[in-house]
Amino acid sequence: MAIFDTSIGIDFRQNHLVLTLLRKSFRKISLVDYGIHSLLPENQKEERESQVIGLINSFISKHYLGKERVSISIPREKVVVRFIKLPIATKENLRKVLEYEIPKYTPFEKQEVYFDHQILREEKEWLHLFAVFVKKQEVENYLTLLKKGGIQPTSIQIPSTGALNLFSYNNGATEDKISVLLDVTEPFFEMNLIQGREWKESFHLPLPSENKESTMRNTFQRSGLKGDPSSKSTFFVYGLSTDESIFNTLRETDPLQEVSPPPLHHIRSEEGVSIPTKIYPSIGIPLKGLIRPWIDLNLLPEEMRKKVRQIGKFLLIIFTSLALLLSLTWGMGIFIRYRNELDAVNAEIKKRKPGLEAIESLQKQKEKMGKEISDLESIKSGEISKIEILEELTKILPETVWIWSLKYTGKEIELSGFADSASDLIPLLDKSSLFEKVEFMAPVTKERAFRPGFDREKERFKIKMRTESWRSGS
Repeated sequence: MAIFDTSIGIDFRQNHLVLTLLRKSFRKISLVDYGIHSLLPENQKEERESQVIGLINSFISKHYLGKERVSISIPREKVVVRFIKLPIATKENLRKVLEYEIPKYTPFEKQEVYFDHQILREEKEWLHLFAVFVKKQEVENYLTLLKKGGIQPTSIQIPSTGALNLFSYNNGATEDKISVLLDVTEPFFEMNLIQGREWKESFHLPLPSENKESTMRNTFQRSGLKGDPSSKSTFFVYGLSTDESIFNTLRETDPLQEVSPPPLHHIRSEEGVSIPTKIYPSIGIPLKGLIRPWIDLNLLPEEMRKKVRQIGKFLLIIFTSLALLLSLTWGMGIFIRYRNELDAVNAEIKKRKPGLEAIESLQKQKEKMGKEISDLESIKSGEISKIEILEELTKILPETVWIWSLKYTGKEIELSGFADSASDLIPLLDKSSLFEKVEFMAPVTKERAFRPGFDREKERFKIKMRTESWRSGS
């Protein structure tokens, strides 16, 4: 049985529970079994929890599995996702920097949050990374629920990471294309954009009852990807609410774009088991337990993560074998002579080592603390908080203005949305003490803006401006 590794995935969605079982043998990964289950309403808390535990235990018992290697995914709406750009100097103390900046990236205090991050790209002066933040209470609710079934998961992910890891395992990304991973699972849709082999953006939005495909396409077209996405992009569509009409409508809207299910050719199916693309992210959740994933993100508290201990045994076997080989090759006499010489050298090093280590330790501590203080002060002084920006915009913009996109890079703000008169916004923003160099990024156009309870013609605008604090600090 040791030659077969298994990994269980538990994907919690708002209205569904998806269970998957993967098996790895001889470098091949197979989907052994899966289950898609509708859940009781959230207001029936006790009944819903009993239902979930019963479904999980039944699935595990069916395959005579242990509960040691279980990965779970929590709903995307429970977390805050951020693509962050930081100075390269923060890399050495990146986790501490992010922890310090939690109130800037989320509406929570740092003691309320679990988080994890991954560096996506490094430049000469900048780090580009992906970070996920979740309230501790949300995580503890799931851990308490699973504990009732005798389960302590090895990782906590989100659907995005499961989908991207499975997409990468199947070599889905290509250098010259934009890949759009589109998860349609009511009442939301999730869109992840990959340019070449780099994860660029992620959207999670409510799914409207009408004009679904138009909403999805508009979201993509208004993304910040460089170049002309419509001429070289491929939509990979999946999700529990996916049907053939979504594929057909997306193809008809723009014939230049490819629309297809996501790749699954590297995942085999056991006899009698089909592989539904509808549960694409769910299949990717347990993949983390079998391979080194592309997006190695884990929201499980660090003190609960299992340590890998098997490497010690492996190294012991290697070193023992080498020692025996040396003994047989060179003979006991040569081995003893070298050992004595080595002992003499080690004794001399040991004699002189404490003083040197004490000095080096103090120097490293001084440098480390100085660097931490410098990094944190530079970040703190270089930007104003997003809360201040949102507060200022709320005060000065008329109630008739609808902002659908706000991007803040630390030095520049981009606003996109609809207004009765877009030209009136420039002087309003220019008068603010926080903003300067306010200007339109694109011509103002008239169009009908659709949102719940609202349907009328407005002016669509796109404005950019700089913050005063950035100018004074630069």
